[in-house]
Amino acid sequence: MSKRHPSGDALDKKNKKSKKDKKEKKRMKEQKRAARHRDAALPVAAHGGAPQPARARTVVGAWDLHSHSTFSDGSASVDELIAEARAAGLAALAVTDHDSLRQLSPVRALARREGFPVLAGTEVSARDYATGRNVHILAFGLEATPDGSGPLERIVDDTLRQRTANTLWQAWLLRRRGAEFSGRHISLDEVVATAGASLGVYKQHVMEALTHRHHEDPDYRFFYQCQFKGESPANHDIVYPAAADAVRAICEQGGVAVLAHPGQMNSWASLPELVDAGLSGIEAYHPDHGPADTTLAFEAACRYGLFVTGGSDYHGKYGAPASLGEAFVMPEEAGSRVQELFAREARLS
Repeated sequence: MSKRHPSGDALDKKNKKSKKDKKEKKRMKEQKRAARHRDAALPVAAHGGAPQPARARTVVGAWDLHSHSTFSDGSASVDELIAEARAAGLAALAVTDHDSLRQLSPVRALARREGFPVLAGTEVSARDYATGRNVHILAFGLEATPDGSGPLERIVDDTLRQRTANTLWQAWLLRRRGAEFSGRHISLDEVVATAGASLGVYKQHVMEALTHRHHEDPDYRFFYQCQFKGESPANHDIVYPAAADAVRAICEQGGVAVLAHPGQMNSWASLPELVDAGLSGIEAYHPDHGPADTTLAFEAACRYGLFVTGGSDYHGKYGAPASLGEAFVMPEEAGSRVQELFAREARLS
């Protein structure tokens, strides 16, 4: 009986399958080799104690470590934030108003009076001039100096002065140009009155004084885009400190620096320089973070020996999200280094 020989088509299929199998084996081998190199490059602190996402995540018992109050550009007072945190089932909160340390003592006093665990911090506005992107840094474990002469205070006080002056100029320009919302015109006195307890004046105060609408209102959003974005003459920003300098100043003043919402601001490329400057943590959970951002943040925490945090970045009616606890970190995800920050609060004034 004669031997059957495979057809040309069958040979082609066999050869293609063989090549595909070889490529797959080569790819897997390269992945294993890359993984070995990556693991070898990890700092010692990252092995064994690297943060991991919790299997069960629920707002009840969680920590929301990023929020804003009436001390900056939030619409809720610290008392109201604490009440909202309790109602949401959160176990702890951080109040991280922008670019100031002067609110830290009042925030701590209110938290102690209410008997609720609060980290009093600040969110530092900065810029990576190499990438051309803005970078936000959360700072915890700090105290204001009596004369405001601390390394971080000198930086943030300048930022806050610039921001207030710029916002008032924007409001003046809109008034001069006759900008109106539903028949209302901007009053600088009303803008300042709306800012109230805030240590600065923000665009949110301009919008509240003029519109008395929620951030999510379609007319509010349309007016904001027309007047403060794009080609509008009022679309003018301030000069920010270098991000690495901000991290160094936080550390020099005795604080702990955390990279805020890197996915939102695409500040991943800044990580190596910030770690060299003294960065300790990274915000993994944020309303503007997708699953890929959270995964990247945990990977960065592992690679650089950072702890992870998470928070809603809540501003009340002045911005998204709608409530505290829309993003949070579980205590076991944050780990002992964040627990130590809460313990340190009791010793800070």
